[in-house]
Amino acid sequence: KCNGSPEYRPLTSFYDGVPDCRIAHSLYLGETDCSYGCLGKGDCVKACPFGAMYMNSETGLPEIIDDKCVACGNCVKACPRNLIELRKKARRNRKIYVACSNCDRGGPARRACKVACIACMKCVKVCKFDAITVENYLAYIDPFKCTLCRKCVAECPTGSILEFNFPPRRQAVETRSKTIKVNPEV
Repeated sequence: KCNGSPEYRPLTSFYDGVPDCRIAHSLYLGETDCSYGCLGKGDCVKACPFGAMYMNSETGLPEIIDDKCVACGNCVKACPRNLIELRKKARRNRKIYVACSNCDRGGPARRACKVACIACMKCVKVCKFDAITVENYLAYIDPFKCTLCRKCVAECPTGSILEFNFPPRRQAVETRSKTIKVNPEV
């Protein structure tokens, strides 16, 4: 539940210790101003006995290979910041979730990470299925109530709500209608 790559969450300090998330988490907040985000040391990847995870070299964040994941939960236990959550697979393996764990108010959260959830409530208002709640300044999407309509994704002003395994959205086609007189003499 973190999308804070260096592009969105700039480094503000440097960790020169053992490359281990649990150790880094116990010693300090992290290399960025977000004390909730991924530490990027790969404990979750190391904990996976199935090779279902890897560290993305561009984002510095772990990624899951859905076809290899058996939901053993080792990665969940390995993350000291509770960023990984096992969820039931939806149809066609599609998913929508809030890729943020920052519980700070909107302003501080946004200063720490450009894609942080700011608890603006826009996603809650657009969801007709009561699938989204905001608690501790953080939105959460209930996978059992979510119908995968993607309205919340489009409404989120920071881009903290992500969608996976969906076909590309169709561009709205602009049509111009013309009034045609069928019998102009009548």
